[in-house]
Amino acid sequence: MVRFLALLFALLATPAFAHLTPNSEVRLDFGPTRVIAELVIPLGELGYATGRPLPAATGPVTGATRAWLAAYLARNVATIAADGRRWALDVDRLAIVEEGGSPDLRATLALTPPPGADVRRFDLAYSAVIHRVPNHFVLVLVRTDYAAGQLSDRPRLLGGLQAGNERLRIDRGPGSAWRGFRSAIGLGMHHIAEGHDHLLFLIALLLPAPLIARGRRWGGYKGLRPTARALLGIVTAFTIGHSITLIGGAFLGWQLPSRPVEIGIALSILISAVHAWRPLFAGREALVAGGFGLVHGLAFATLIGHFGLDPWQKAQSILGFNLGIELVQLLVVAASLPALLLLAPTPAYAWLRRGGALLAGVAAAAWTVERGLGADNALGRAIDTGLGQAPWLLAAVTLAAAVIVLLARKKRGAA
Repeated sequence: MVRFLALLFALLATPAFAHLTPNSEVRLDFGPTRVIAELVIPLGELGYATGRPLPAATGPVTGATRAWLAAYLARNVATIAADGRRWALDVDRLAIVEEGGSPDLRATLALTPPPGADVRRFDLAYSAVIHRVPNHFVLVLVRTDYAAGQLSDRPRLLGGLQAGNERLRIDRGPGSAWRGFRSAIGLGMHHIAEGHDHLLFLIALLLPAPLIARGRRWGGYKGLRPTARALLGIVTAFTIGHSITLIGGAFLGWQLPSRPVEIGIALSILISAVHAWRPLFAGREALVAGGFGLVHGLAFATLIGHFGLDPWQKAQSILGFNLGIELVQLLVVAASLPALLLLAPTPAYAWLRRGGALLAGVAAAAWTVERGLGADNALGRAIDTGLGQAPWLLAAVTLAAAVIVLLARKKRGAA
């Protein structure tokens, strides 16, 4: 019954973990030598259970209140090894936060096993609040576990605790660095494949790459080798740019609010679309790709910043995540290349370039408005849906390019 209720609560919970019911949560992050537990406890329930007044203002808990709350948690939370030895427990951070409109206590605990104990197998003994409030419920979730290949931002339910059922056996099984690395590659591929804005920015920069700029207009085809160098420079610079902010976000805590970052990404697409229509920074596309790559990397960094509890795991996560991104980027470039190279020497390329620039510009404008206002719009949704069919569109464009080139050659041969 308890496990059924746990599953029910997990299904009802929103992605932001807003409390639809006054339940608590224990969110676990598994590392190679310790486990980090983040507790989220509704403030009203905690005050009732302890019989002590709690601060109403959000922010860090300090002074005497912090001391007795830390002692309360130390008495009511324990991790116990298979041989009965207790793990060391250190209360790291205590703060009052608001999730879903209700104030909560958020506590971060560092759990360290005794020598020789398995860091991936223990009993969680938890009685905070539920020892005084019988109908209170505690969801236990695993948030990250690199060695098990769990790097998703969607925590998974391990079980539930309630009065009379205050102990949960946790056994994550054997883990491996390869599973985490493989999962990071897959996550990077999935993220960039669904990141239509990132790929559209790259494609908008690739459109004029085969052309020579003549004043304020795009001219003729520059040739195979110069085109290949331009394409390689753009992709490499974009990779370097987003890699820098990925590393900074994971190791140095570089972070910006998500809305300015998302607006910046939309604006980068708009600028690239205008450049594809008419030269703005001809010959400096790689420099622009690297600069805007820094902005795009900030969006990636928010996703991967908490993957792995030690520097080595973070380094592996970043490498795998980046490899996944680059694999998809290279696939996109490879899929786009036949149409670019076939049509660039022909008059028909002007139509492809202008059509692509127009599509990117409209999408960027719609996304800028959508992200600036913080509300979806019909045009933005339609563009996202359409870009989901991009592989078929690229295939159709490539087929059309081949037909155009063959017809042109046949016409020349007949002449």
